[in-house]
Amino acid sequence: MKRSKLLTTIFLILILIPAVSFSLSLHVVEVSNNIFTPENITIEVGDTVRWINNGGFHNVKADDGSFTSGPVSSSNWVYNHVFTEPGDNPYYCEQHGSPSGGGMSGNVTVESPSAVGDENNSPNQFQLKQNYPNPFNPSTNIGFRISDLEFVSLKVFDVLGNEVATLVNGIKPAGEYEIKFDAAELGSGIYLYQLKTKNLVQTRKMILIK
Repeated sequence: MKRSKLLTTIFLILILIPAVSFSLSLHVVEVSNNIFTPENITIEVGDTVRWINNGGFHNVKADDGSFTSGPVSSSNWVYNHVFTEPGDNPYYCEQHGSPSGGGMSGNVTVESPSAVGDENNSPNQFQLKQNYPNPFNPSTNIGFRISDLEFVSLKVFDVLGNEVATLVNGIKPAGEYEIKFDAAELGSGIYLYQLKTKNLVQTRKMILIK
């Protein structure tokens, strides 16, 4: 009975709370060495992008001025922005870049939910698959595909953006992979898992029910 009530509560949260106020996907961009990593990402409407400055005289500012982290600062800072409309959102660092892609710059492409994570991808395309089973207790399988030899990270976050597990963090050759995630030490709830390479990021959500 308790399990049934928890499942009902979680799905009511997903249905009743608007995506703009409760983003279920978090995309992290590192700001360091006069570059955004990754520079260009594709997300869904309602997703959050988090820029993290680990040192350096930087800021984030949209080409059209629609969002900014504030004045250029050399302190460590974190800036979050929720994207609510589809389209391209070019941005830059005022100290080391300029609008229209000059110098230290990047772009956030926002697509409708149906356009991201399409399972009908070509065999060689970057892809993060939906975990199974989902919901799960206490373990689940996460599959992903990369097309080149590159550094890959696969991490799990709670809905507040706190990292709770690192599943992959190293160089991997092109191919398909499947990782088992054991959440025995975590509490019930919604979690996000994110696959990240130098230029690509994809995030999906999963539900742990105990």
